Amino acid sequence: MGLSTALIGAIPTYAQIGLSAAFILFGLRLIQGLCLGGEYGGAITYVAEHVSDEKRGYYTGWLQTSPTLGIVVSLAVIATTRTWLGTDAFNRWGWRIPFVLSLVLVAIAIYIRLQLQETPIFQAIKAKGQTAVNPWREAFLTSNIKYVLIASIVVIGEGCVWYSSQFWALYFLQTVKKVDVLTSSLIVGAGLLIGTPTLVLFGWLSDRIGRKPIILCGFFLAALTYYPLYMALGRFAAPGNINYPMAVLVVAILVSYVGMVYGPIAAFLAEFFPARIRYTSVSVPYHIGNGWGGGLVPIITTSAFLRTGSVGSALIYPIAVPAIAFLLSLFLMRETRKMSIWAPEPEERAFART
Repeated sequence: MGLSTALIGAIPTYAQIGLSAAFILFGLRLIQGLCLGGEYGGAITYVAEHVSDEKRGYYTGWLQTSPTLGIVVSLAVIATTRTWLGTDAFNRWGWRIPFVLSLVLVAIAIYIRLQLQETPIFQAIKAKGQTAVNPWREAFLTSNIKYVLIASIVVIGEGCVWYSSQFWALYFLQTVKKVDVLTSSLIVGAGLLIGTPTLVLFGWLSDRIGRKPIILCGFFLAALTYYPLYMALGRFAAPGNINYPMAVLVVAILVSYVGMVYGPIAAFLAEFFPARIRYTSVSVPYHIGNGWGGGLVPIITTSAFLRTGSVGSALIYPIAVPAIAFLLSLFLMRETRKMSIWAPEPEERAFART
């Protein structure tokens, strides 16, 4: 994943190699996404299998802060590079610097990875000879497939809220309201920093009242309030008359919805699948949910806005997806808070019903 990110900074321009540049970019982005899904499933599994059942939401909530804080760091790097080089130089070649700098993170990640050991749960099932011979077959060609589909529905809603509350907020400011890059990055970056603790907060709260009610609450609030919140953000971020505190507050509220749906979801996914196929079963819904549910947000919202010029039309998809996810999850999603992943696995996974 890190190498594909760094290589984006070395892609020749369209003027140099024509349409091939776009295909190379598409391929590298595809590799990024596939690697991210695998890394995320592994990260969830690793953290979840090292902590007690009673604090799984809290500790995995810390893990969930990494993507949001990653956006903050990337905005800071881009803003710093742009300011240092100037807009013209940044647009010509300076945009490559942040991508190449990711090699530093790759080195740090490799060092950390070399220090890690297998989780106690995996070591136990390995010692008993209970590891899956073919995890893909067990995950998708058995009764487990229904749990993969249910998890995918939940993650599609989560992915849509995650992208709509963070990425589209930046796009909205820059493209719809025509706020300059540095100012919009400052507003969104500040809102992200203020809202990030909600990922840990709602992860912790899910240990007390359950994963399902908090995630459903996030879906419901997003579907209900996206339109008025973006209308408010538009008023507070009018170029030449920006109300910084209120604009940042609106973004922070949007990010708190991410905290509701994303904070508890790592614990939910880890508890939803048995240890022998947990890694595979978690990674696939993550790909489906964030790749389709979330990944389509920029394309659909941008196309709708450019075609109609209406923010309301652009928000139809970000509102409809969490609304549908709320209704389906209300009946299909099971509460997993009281499930112990440390207990021996039965043939058919017994779910806690609360």
